[in-house]
Amino acid sequence: MLVYKYMSLEGLDACLRNCTIRFTKPVNFNDPFDCSSSAGRIVQGLNIRACGSANADKLFAIRNAIGVLSLTRNPLNPLMWAHYGSNHQGGVVAIDAEEAGLECALTNIITASRGNIIYTTVRPTVEGDLLPYHGELTAMNDRLMLERLFLYKSLHWSYEEEIRVARRIDNKPQIRFEDFEIPQTAIKAVYLGAKYFLALHEDYEGKLPKVHREHSAFQFHRCYEDSRTWDLRSEPYSPSN
Repeated sequence: MLVYKYMSLEGLDACLRNCTIRFTKPVNFNDPFDCSSSAGRIVQGLNIRACGSANADKLFAIRNAIGVLSLTRNPLNPLMWAHYGSNHQGGVVAIDAEEAGLECALTNIITASRGNIIYTTVRPTVEGDLLPYHGELTAMNDRLMLERLFLYKSLHWSYEEEIRVARRIDNKPQIRFEDFEIPQTAIKAVYLGAKYFLALHEDYEGKLPKVHREHSAFQFHRCYEDSRTWDLRSEPYSPSN
């Protein structure tokens, strides 16, 4: 299964240079509700700690010890390019989930093929669930409980068509993310944003990485605007062009 990761130009350069993908703790996501199921009677505001809930501390610890890799199924989503692809100046990496180890149930608590986000208007609850400690979470835990912990998001985010993979990472509070190596062969294609070459042209100080030349071993596609619709298109691109 091919999955796609939108990145800034700097992030794309690091990904291709090191062949790494980044798992980030949910507490550092741009959505404060992410992976914060209701654990009982919630204190006013966005604080996930709940009054009188045995699960509240476990839920808080899980958000600080589990890393999530956010992916999507569409490399040509204009909103995703605007929000996560540096305003169409970054890139998208096409990753073979199997080759990258994202389907391994021993390594991942949630694998790519089981990581489809469920978009709802109601926040899920883990009240009544017997939550394990974060070090005990595995892919063998109750499926519905894992979904409530990691796979529910507000309907506001449905445009992302998100697929996610979750695994344990360093639980030190100061560690925000962890990078994991994948085989170079797992990266099947690289999409360059519709404004990628414009950004390079306007980079008078030469600070931006020229990934199409510095990583020419990869298969590149160049995105462009359709002349008749609001859609993005792509075409194969050779770095020698």
